Amino acid sequence: MQIFSFIPGITRSKLIQNRLLLVVQFKTDNIFSIIIVIFCFFNQSCSTTSILKSTPKTVESFMMKRSNSILKKDYSKISSDRLLKHSIFLTMTGFGFVMENAEKTLDEDYQAGIDLYKEANKYFERAVLLGNKYLIVKYPTFDDWLRQKNYTDIEFIKDDVEALYWLSAAYGGAVSSSRGNPQWVIHLPKVGQLIEKALELNPTWNYGSLYSVMIPYATTISDSPERDWDMNGYLGGYNRFGKESEVNGYYNSNGVREKEYVGVNIATNYYNLALKASNGMDLSSHVSYAENVLVLQQNRSEFIKLLDLVIKSKEKEVKELELGNYMAKQRAQWLLNRTEELFY
Repeated sequence: MQIFSFIPGITRSKLIQNRLLLVVQFKTDNIFSIIIVIFCFFNQSCSTTSILKSTPKTVESFMMKRSNSILKKDYSKISSDRLLKHSIFLTMTGFGFVMENAEKTLDEDYQAGIDLYKEANKYFERAVLLGNKYLIVKYPTFDDWLRQKNYTDIEFIKDDVEALYWLSAAYGGAVSSSRGNPQWVIHLPKVGQLIEKALELNPTWNYGSLYSVMIPYATTISDSPERDWDMNGYLGGYNRFGKESEVNGYYNSNGVREKEYVGVNIATNYYNLALKASNGMDLSSHVSYAENVLVLQQNRSEFIKLLDLVIKSKEKEVKELELGNYMAKQRAQWLLNRTEELFY
């Protein structure tokens, strides 16, 4: 199981901005690919998903080249808006291509897979740095807030949800790609802290993406409270899941989580909330639930049933979910092909 095994509900609007970048900044010998990209930029009927289906290697090559150029930049004098955009771009590349390739390569060539995880970690590490810097520029005490230092509090606004979401994704990617490196594992509670704050501000943002993110993260809670990570990343404290919306009641009057409300139960609640927020149209929440909860429960029959539902699902008329649903179907098929490996 990976934290943020893939970003649920990646919006089409986020990648539309990159269509022009593909034309202006990406150099390739594949003239046919350039023609497709230019055509799709000016043709409203051509979606981002169409580009990904038609020329996946072209898109991947551009994302990788652009990300590598971002890694080399000097950010001492860059605008705050570009800090956020570059952090998001690196995170998207890390998850959408490098981590995906690493996971698929690992079984066939272990060392090559490990090398890809290390490469992804470089992207996420820089994304964390840029995302933190963006929020520190806006809120000078942000670092203290994130480290829970001196009981610092910040009055965030709804417009901050995007930055909080993508910074949590960058931290999650760094944790996963580190392959258990304690240097990053201790930052795991920050993922929950950032998403919880975003949930307070706008719980149904982006068709329930915040709820979907909490599905894999919630499964990190153990069956015994004394084994959970505390807010500083150490074992022994209680976890703070389930505070908002329809998941109240997971803590007793002393603020300690009740033993029976753990891990998969909380993940299931977030799964149901994600389905409600998207009216069942975001397929990525199904895949995340199957991969992170049903595999953990070793519920093979439901795993196959749910992923079959995703693969056979007809396209929904929600443009913002088009790309995320396409990626969800691709991952659902890959997971189904690994059924024998995932279930004992």
